Amino acid sequence: MPNLQRISVDTVKRAADLAYEAVADRQRYVAGMRNIDLGEQEQERGSRNPTDLDALNIMPAEASEALDQLQQLLSGLTAEERVELRAVMLVGRGDYAGNEWDKALDGAASPPDASAYDDIAEKIELHDYLMKGLFALDLMPGDQQPGQQPGQRT
Repeated sequence: MPNLQRISVDTVKRAADLAYEAVADRQRYVAGMRNIDLGEQEQERGSRNPTDLDALNIMPAEASEALDQLQQLLSGLTAEERVELRAVMLVGRGDYAGNEWDKALDGAASPPDASAYDDIAEKIELHDYLMKGLFALDLMPGDQQPGQQPGQRT
């Protein structure tokens, strides 16, 4: 079982919880939009049909306190902590298996600017990726399963 060396499991869970809340804010924001022009869309790796509507960053800053808190949390992390968080996200996304932690760390450190957090904060699936990553890495307590809402018990 890999151990997180730089970032705590609680911090990863806090980021996941804030992402979950930001998605709810995003859904309320998008529900009020009509006839918007998305312009030219850049294809994201592995994306089926990319669109800015699949991102959290479509909202103005005042539309989501949770997204603001998530961005503050991520900006307050060290570069090494962000790499570990990104590695957990990559495992949860399925890029690496739970037993490939070293490969996930290498993959997380390899983007042009691995110390940035913008690509983490804009992922609409961030909550699911982080929770599934913690579960795959055997870092999740047995009382919460991937995809379960924060605070929900089975």
